[in-house]
Amino acid sequence: MRVLRFILRNLPLKIGAVLLAVILYVAMVALQSTQQWPGTIAIEMVNQPVDASLVDPQSIPPVSDIRYIAPPDVPVSQSSFRATADLANIMPSETSSTLVKVQLAADDPRIQIIDYRPQQVSVNLQPIVHKQVGVVVDYIAVPSGLQPGTPVLSASTVDVSGASSIVRSVAYAQAGVRVDASGLDVNTDVDLVARDASGAQVNYVTLNPRTVHVQALVGSQVRSETVPVNPVIGGSPAAGYYITSIDINPSTAVVSGQADALAALSGKANTSAISIAGATGDVSATVNLDLPNGVTSSAGSIVVVIHLQSPASTRSVSVGVVPVGARTDRTYTLSIPSVIVTLGGATAALNAFDTSTLVANVSVGSLDVGTHSVTVSIVVPPGIKVVAISPVQITVTVVAPPSPSPSPSPVP
Repeated sequence: MRVLRFILRNLPLKIGAVLLAVILYVAMVALQSTQQWPGTIAIEMVNQPVDASLVDPQSIPPVSDIRYIAPPDVPVSQSSFRATADLANIMPSETSSTLVKVQLAADDPRIQIIDYRPQQVSVNLQPIVHKQVGVVVDYIAVPSGLQPGTPVLSASTVDVSGASSIVRSVAYAQAGVRVDASGLDVNTDVDLVARDASGAQVNYVTLNPRTVHVQALVGSQVRSETVPVNPVIGGSPAAGYYITSIDINPSTAVVSGQADALAALSGKANTSAISIAGATGDVSATVNLDLPNGVTSSAGSIVVVIHLQSPASTRSVSVGVVPVGARTDRTYTLSIPSVIVTLGGATAALNAFDTSTLVANVSVGSLDVGTHSVTVSIVVPPGIKVVAISPVQITVTVVAPPSPSPSPSPVP
């Protein structure tokens, strides 16, 4: 009763105060119209795991179409907003991307955010890996009549780190060196650039060291230079397989010859042809360089490993169910004659697999008379896996045949 009296005390005054607050709030909202800010806000990735890296972070779109409510006297600019995406619970994966929620906050509590786009973004977070690659010196815009000699480098190899799929594509680190028209010898620090086997720049990786010191004599002729090794691949792998990466050891070679002979290399040293015709797995080969006339190299054998892969896929088939361990003195009835089995594995392996040989088993040896729910099992060869069985359990009815009637006794 004391609580009730407290609630009812000055009740009209309390109701009036609540109504006044509602009226004031409605009036405040009515005086503020929804506005749209015309700019964009870059999304900041927060809580990124230290052992993972984003693939192509510049492809993530900024936040735009920001609609908000704010009093007329509140200034709104790019610094008024902060967009974040929390990566704390994202599991790094090389094969799949993840949708992450985008949070947009205002630095002024008087700014009420109504809507914005995008509400979520797709990110590809991959584990960070390391790889050692050779340093290749590339002389840029050499003046006519001058030729740099064999370079001496402070480091012949560098460590490449970053997202696993990107690091795997790096073939060498390029040191681009400009030769002075005055003919001065090269003696300078040069920034390194990661490049793939085709010479294209590879971004979003870290090189350690980032620079190398290059020394080279500049004269009227060149006797040798370091170039990347280019594996020459012939033939096509088995249907459904493709090249994922190529390992080359050593990845660079020092070649020697006259300037015009070295120019025929086009900046790379080709290997003898390596056939991958009909291959269904990694191909390893030890080959020599195939150099044009007038060019020699001290490089010995080159070990090349060509990694092949077939994309994964799934396939569903109908498989008959067979009782296993049946007793001769029992009759077994299955609720359904077949189940749907979903198989997974490499596309090439699934294409080559004869699914007509599959049999689904239910173990009935230990079942007594009556009705039982039994789990279906199926055995598949290596390289194939069972993704799902539908249904995974079936009903087995066990019946004992009737005992024969006893023979009548003979009449005396």
